[in-house]
Amino acid sequence: MSVANPIRGFREVPLASIRVDSITEFDIHIQTRRDRPPILFRERSLPVTPAVLGMLVDQRHHHIYIPAAQTFEYRRYVGKHIEAILSDRRLPVDAKCEVLYDSAQGLMADILEQPRSKELVQCGQNVVAGTVRFMMQERAALSYLLQLVSYDYYTYTHCVNVCVFSLALAQRSGITDFDTLRLLGEGALLHDVGKSLIDPSVTKCKKGLTEEQWEIMRKHPVYGYQLLTEHGMLHGASLDIVRHHHEKVNGTGYPDGLRGKTIEPLVRISTIADVFDALTTRRTYRDAMASFHALSLMKSEMSRQLDQELLRTFIEMMGNPAK
Repeated sequence: MSVANPIRGFREVPLASIRVDSITEFDIHIQTRRDRPPILFRERSLPVTPAVLGMLVDQRHHHIYIPAAQTFEYRRYVGKHIEAILSDRRLPVDAKCEVLYDSAQGLMADILEQPRSKELVQCGQNVVAGTVRFMMQERAALSYLLQLVSYDYYTYTHCVNVCVFSLALAQRSGITDFDTLRLLGEGALLHDVGKSLIDPSVTKCKKGLTEEQWEIMRKHPVYGYQLLTEHGMLHGASLDIVRHHHEKVNGTGYPDGLRGKTIEPLVRISTIADVFDALTTRRTYRDAMASFHALSLMKSEMSRQLDQELLRTFIEMMGNPAK
């Protein structure tokens, strides 16, 4: 995510997110000395010409700075240009992945703050479409994205991580149809949007939840499903993931107690991604589990809850993500 810079009032973002001959809705600043705040380089509403972008590249500015107050304008800009950024052959894969991960986290943070915004959900769908095409075309994408994955748990980072893991697992399992992957990605990205409708005293609790709080938290799949159904922008497979990503193949999950093949394959994929990311991210009340230990735990103690064939594929994938 574009995080607040130590210099008050600015956010650091990747230079690779700026498209030549585009017009930004935010001011571009650069930092010329570490002991001084960024200076204005290009005002908003002015075109970014090849000469302007070339100057930044020549001066080795890998990142630029935007006013924190213009963060929404920046995210909207990236949302409009994400597919062009990810398909640009001149940009290295690692730069594309940084833009993708950064913009997706920021967008999810906005969606969770404004879950009823159809414009933001549409931006999310655009990011997913670009991500799917990118991951289908670039085999090394997963390896680079894994280097960016945040291990501090926030709902917005978790949603992005689950989307990335789900798409990678689906592709490794042999799913190559763009529309199927897009529906999976949309459901995975928005799977926890229902948490935005739960009291923050529960979702941001800094210690283990009480049983009463868990009962409230377990309602988030239904809340998310109802909210996104009202939006009318997601299709059945995506909504199914939102509602059922906590179902388990042995019937012990929630909210509907589904079991076995009554749980759709795309849901089973998202469930494995969800469990893995939850185990490997740090919470205020427990440390993150190492990937190896998390996978061992999933294999040994969750064998009756997860799709075993998909889990084997996931373990193989995490052991060799560049394959």
